Amino acid sequence: MAGGTSTASLDDVEPVQRETVQTRVHQQLRHLLMVGRFHPGQALKIHDLAEVFGTSAQPVRESIRQLVAERALEALPNRSARVPLMDNERLEDLRRTRLALEGLAAELSAKRAAPQDVEALARIVDEEVQADETFHVESSVNRNLEFHFRLYSISGSAVLLPIIEGLWLQIGPNIRRAAENFDARDGRGAELHIRTVASLRKGDVAGVRRAIEDDINRFFDMLVKPHEAAAAE
Repeated sequence: MAGGTSTASLDDVEPVQRETVQTRVHQQLRHLLMVGRFHPGQALKIHDLAEVFGTSAQPVRESIRQLVAERALEALPNRSARVPLMDNERLEDLRRTRLALEGLAAELSAKRAAPQDVEALARIVDEEVQADETFHVESSVNRNLEFHFRLYSISGSAVLLPIIEGLWLQIGPNIRRAAENFDARDGRGAELHIRTVASLRKGDVAGVRRAIEDDINRFFDMLVKPHEAAAAE
């Protein structure tokens, strides 16, 4: 959808408190991008977002400027922005980079994970499965994000996490599209997260990395194949 911002999908966003307005607007916009609440090609209008957040235009304008610098958004001539559209070349570039960095983060985390870390991840997976069974895409996408970053935080790397977050900012608008086109019921959606937890419980470091890499590859395959089919027509 390449039209204006759809505020209907943002009804649950809470108004931002004045004392932390700039930080919180930026954090909320980042999160909304990472969980796919905006569509590829969608224009983000400063006035509409300021109205949703309950703020003036200035913090929204500054947040958009920062997100353009992070390549999460593209600047438009009227000082607003849009979510970038991605061709297969850029998708494959992001795939390779995510495989390298998130594979490393998963491996480091597997070496450091304590039993309580593994059980916390298992609870997230249980919630993800429940969301998938009822086709609650919103909850499923959020649990997916929570699982990955909870896992990567165990790595202890202060360098990897911000870089990985930047990658998710770029690819996030495509996550919801993939989730909506995939029947995740009967454990299919969470199967690779289930495998990750099982490998963590066994202390299988290589198995954890493989499960995360397979998860990333499955996601990108769902994005790249439709592009290829369209190009062949």
